[in-house]
Amino acid sequence: MLTNPENRSQPADSCESPPAGADGGDSPSQLLGAFVDYLRARPTRVDSESTRFDDGSSELEGVIRGINELGGIPAITLQPQVGRPDRTVLYFHGGGYVSGSPPERYLPLAAAVALAANARVHVVDYRLAPETPFPGAFDDCLHAYHWLVAHGGADPQTLAVLGDSAGGNLAVAVTAAARDQGLALPARIALISPLADLTLSGASIEERKHLDPLVTREMLESTVTDYLAGSDPRDPRCSAIFADMHGFPPMLIQVGENEILYDDATRIRTAATTAGVDVAFESWRHGIHVWPVFISAGLPESAAAIERLATFFKTKAVTHTAPETSQ
Repeated sequence: MLTNPENRSQPADSCESPPAGADGGDSPSQLLGAFVDYLRARPTRVDSESTRFDDGSSELEGVIRGINELGGIPAITLQPQVGRPDRTVLYFHGGGYVSGSPPERYLPLAAAVALAANARVHVVDYRLAPETPFPGAFDDCLHAYHWLVAHGGADPQTLAVLGDSAGGNLAVAVTAAARDQGLALPARIALISPLADLTLSGASIEERKHLDPLVTREMLESTVTDYLAGSDPRDPRCSAIFADMHGFPPMLIQVGENEILYDDATRIRTAATTAGVDVAFESWRHGIHVWPVFISAGLPESAAAIERLATFFKTKAVTHTAPETSQ
């Protein structure tokens, strides 16, 4: 039986369990169980193309969709059809840095966040490997953030940065760079199933491989090779577990207990709490990798996680401004 690391090394006040029944109680929902069976039944592939199994394209109800540019970086912008958005969310999608352009697969999640949080959500369509290796994705996302806070009219007091998987790493890296450049920081940062250690040293990669129906070590090795193209995997811009997070705004981390990347999330939590960041850590009993993205499949666990995201974004926070540095 796999031991839950939360029971061994849980820092006080850093973990929040989802509300009772939110993740299906003792058993996953019937729909999630069927979806996991579908994932396990797919042919096993280890190349970069294996991340492109579903583009998730569908009609998005209740939101307005627009093609946008954030300082020259392409993006898709979604906002509720009715009313005026109260906040802005800058969303960096996942895909192991090799898939997700255009980011159709991630739009159902973005639309659900837009509706639940009454937000204008910008989904950044950053460049991908292998055509554009590291630091291309990071540079694009940082440029989009810089433009949004300096020229795009976004209010930092109501701005959140969201990222899933590789996008979770980008969210941390961009926030750190914004701090170092003296930019206004977002009020909130949220990470879903972050891929935050390109050294692939987390023990959960082996310990939980029999639980994960979606991600394999071989898949990770393929995408990491394409993205790094010889760069140092310990660079904090591509491995956020090594990042300095001092001065960060409050952070929410959502991770599924059936993920081989579980330890990436716990180590970001550790690095953030050590730096004095207010961290809410949610360990979802039946969660699989980036399960909120599969809201398009109607998973109740996806909807419950998005509810938690929206509540986090709507909670008031003080503005975080990067500290001055001596020249």
